[in-house]
Amino acid sequence: NERVHVGVIGVRNQGKLLAGELAKLADVDVKTLCDVDESQFAPAAHAVVEAGQKAPATERDFRRLLDDRSLDAVVIATPDHWHAPMTLLALQAGKDVY
Repeated sequence: NERVHVGVIGVRNQGKLLAGELAKLADVDVKTLCDVDESQFAPAAHAVVEAGQKAPATERDFRRLLDDRSLDAVVIATPDHWHAPMTLLALQAGKDVY
């Protein structure tokens, strides 16, 4: 496949911005947004749709995102104290991490 399928974990502020910018890339498909705060899904999904992609799926539990075999990579845009544990779990799940 010539497209990279990405999930974004943490979609408040920086994560929303990253999701929107990734969605503008011709070879990236932002497939799933993940956040514990459901109120953040609509603005982040809007940023992806404004960039020309269809609305991504949403997930509250990042572990389910890591279990999704259709995702090639994840972007972790969570508070700092979550970066290391999420990165380790993502790498164990065989995902590229950014």
